[in-house]
Amino acid sequence: MHLKVKEQFKQKLSCVKRLAFKPIIQPGDGSLTASKFAGKPWLNADEKWPVCPNCNQPMQFFLQINLDELPQNAKNIFGTGILQLFYCTNVIEIKHDTGLFGTTIEECEKLKEYATKNLPLPEGIAGTVVDWEGNIGKIKFVVYKDCVSDYDGWSPFSQCQLVRIVQPNQHPAEYEIPEIEGLFPAKLIVDWQEVDDYPNWLEIDDFQIPLDEDEEDILDDILMEEFHQSGDKLAGWPDWIQYPEYPKCPTCNQPMNQLVFQIQSDDNIPYTWGDGGVGYILQCPQHKEEVAFLWQCT
Repeated sequence: MHLKVKEQFKQKLSCVKRLAFKPIIQPGDGSLTASKFAGKPWLNADEKWPVCPNCNQPMQFFLQINLDELPQNAKNIFGTGILQLFYCTNVIEIKHDTGLFGTTIEECEKLKEYATKNLPLPEGIAGTVVDWEGNIGKIKFVVYKDCVSDYDGWSPFSQCQLVRIVQPNQHPAEYEIPEIEGLFPAKLIVDWQEVDDYPNWLEIDDFQIPLDEDEEDILDDILMEEFHQSGDKLAGWPDWIQYPEYPKCPTCNQPMNQLVFQIQSDDNIPYTWGDGGVGYILQCPQHKEEVAFLWQCT
């Protein structure tokens, strides 16, 4: 696109321009208070690693941002302390004993078929299996407990997530990282790249920016190709996939419309939100201790 046209657009969109900061990372962990993806987070002395209330297993640690060590142009926007996101990625296999058993493979296969057709099936059944204990094959129904589905993990304030700002005003807890299947590799955030950011096409119309007909025709394309910042980022504008979704602050009931951090699927964290979506940590501008997490996908 011609440079002059881009500059004209920037001038018209200047009222919605925000600064965003792209993380510059290196492999490995840092100190307990460092900004990082995965690794070992700060826990206060009286705390234990967060556990999902649904599966009673440790949650994955996704992100930690030290708000007191942000770039100069981002300081004091989000308050003080350490922002953290834990999220349950566990899928637990549960076996329900049917009370049926056999002593040969042939007998057990017939019992499996009988159980599936004639016995009450547990909700969310994934299949029927034979568990061999010595010479006895026990017929069991298999259910997979998916905490994201059980607790609407894509929604703000879901019980299978923990997003918070903690104040490291005491000694840290002494602990080891628990065993978590598919534990994410640690990445230390060593610096930030400052960039200009603009709303994406799903939000720009809310601002009623005066554009002529030709500009309206190319607005969405130029936003997504030239101006809007996708991927992992601090601050800026959310890269909405479905629609702008700002939850209400639990304290004042006003929109939590301040983006603190955006986590893109498979960017710095090897995890996919749904079918390739985006996660958003949002904050109440007035009550900075109030933060929420949600994600969207197509």
